[in-house]
Amino acid sequence: MNFIIQILGSNGAFPTYERFSTAHSLTVYDKHFLIDCGEGTQIQLRRFGTKFSQIENIFISHLHGDHFFGLFGLISTYSLLKRTKPLYIYAPAELEKMLFNENSYFKKKELPFEVIIIPHKKGHNKIFENKYLIVESFPLVHN
Repeated sequence: MNFIIQILGSNGAFPTYERFSTAHSLTVYDKHFLIDCGEGTQIQLRRFGTKFSQIENIFISHLHGDHFFGLFGLISTYSLLKRTKPLYIYAPAELEKMLFNENSYFKKKELPFEVIIIPHKKGHNKIFENKYLIVESFPLVHN
């Protein structure tokens, strides 16, 4: 199959036993993407047999905690696993400060892999494109 989407979490701000916070795994022609990374994402990736090392691109839709709080643990796990290939994170620009400020747990230079934050602008924009996939952002009213 050339296109697989796995819903890893679909709950809002309060995860439950049955539903984790927002996260989706997308596979397009053997390229693996993560869309949002709420709490519990690592558990769900294991449950569905997705190898962490296969994910090279992560898209964070917006900065509500249920869409990105799992990212802190995932980056830490990648560090423990001695990941060496770069991790590309497409997200609002503020995420970089949250992950890598001077008081942060993470220090970009101390990770064994490069984390590349590609900020996306508000509005309707193309934020990623490869041979098989185009990812676009568009504005929503969401509180």
